[in-house]
Amino acid sequence: MKRYLVIVTLCLVSLGLFWLPFFFKIENFLGINFDQQNMETIVANFDGLNFLVIAKSWYDPNIIEQINAQFLTGNDPIYFSAHFPFFPGLIRFFDLFLTLPHSLLAAIVLVNIVFGMGLYWFFETVNKDRKLAILLTSICLFFPARMLSVRGVGSNEPLFIFFVVTSLTWMIKGKYWASALMGALAVLTRSPGILLFFVYFIAFTKKLKLFYPFLLMPLAIIGLFAYYGWQYQDPLAYFHSGDNIHLFFPPFQIFSNTASWISDMWREDIVYLYLFYGLGLLMVNSKWQLVKNWGLLYGATLLFVAHRDLARYALPIAPIALLGYAPLLKKIPQRVWYLLLILLIPIYLFSWQFVLKNIQPINDWRVFL
Repeated sequence: MKRYLVIVTLCLVSLGLFWLPFFFKIENFLGINFDQQNMETIVANFDGLNFLVIAKSWYDPNIIEQINAQFLTGNDPIYFSAHFPFFPGLIRFFDLFLTLPHSLLAAIVLVNIVFGMGLYWFFETVNKDRKLAILLTSICLFFPARMLSVRGVGSNEPLFIFFVVTSLTWMIKGKYWASALMGALAVLTRSPGILLFFVYFIAFTKKLKLFYPFLLMPLAIIGLFAYYGWQYQDPLAYFHSGDNIHLFFPPFQIFSNTASWISDMWREDIVYLYLFYGLGLLMVNSKWQLVKNWGLLYGATLLFVAHRDLARYALPIAPIALLGYAPLLKKIPQRVWYLLLILLIPIYLFSWQFVLKNIQPINDWRVFL
């Protein structure tokens, strides 16, 4: 219990530090011009406002059209079908007590707590080493560097990662119904969650009689698509939601100079991302083949992603890649880790400047009050 408290404290303190310049509306810090931006900047970061729209409308096209009138750049109602409902549902729960923008902030805090706890439980279960689990969890809260900005705003990746690693942990413990339920919630959080279903199917090819709990996962997405059929009169609305599905054939189209979500020539970092994840996944011990299979299957799909924010799309397998590096990380002396803490400075600076730019403009916040 003490170790979970340490992790929760680290999650909340690091989140509070990330929010600090916005809460106090500071002007400038180490070259980052905050221009006295406030907590509205956190709420307005992608995809926070999109989740607020879903939390208020529950995909009702008429309500979405009314909300769109307050956006400087509104999206067609069907666009929101690409954003799955569990995270907006969590925001809607807090809306029972708070306004929607404050509900989003409350959801971010809760997700940070369960995210850290889920990571620790996963790493402890796999490694049987509590100190190493704390180390890996602490690293995963900040690295890859995109993780901090993602868990500091209204993104659903941390919640998705929590459901995935918790599902894998229950699976390792032989609790199939619990694993299937977490997998179904992962599916209802982000569409790639369905890949976990295929990982489990492979694991049960020789004992299919034990596999039936995991049918919850395709049933979850079938139920969601049926709901889309009721709201949009199109059960395949997700696939018709516009330029939201960034998978292209052949692979490596992220280096194309014609892709719509790629507009710069500075892409050397993408090669390093491939290297970090590829090596990490391949080094995962084969005795954890189930975990490794999830990482490899999801990682393979990343080769077909053509979007500049590949670093965010890759985050769901960051814990698996770090698991591969665990034997090496364990050998690093403690005094070296103290020196490496200096990396938190550029990670925070990168994250702050990112969220200052990654906002969705809105005319009138009263639409969410």
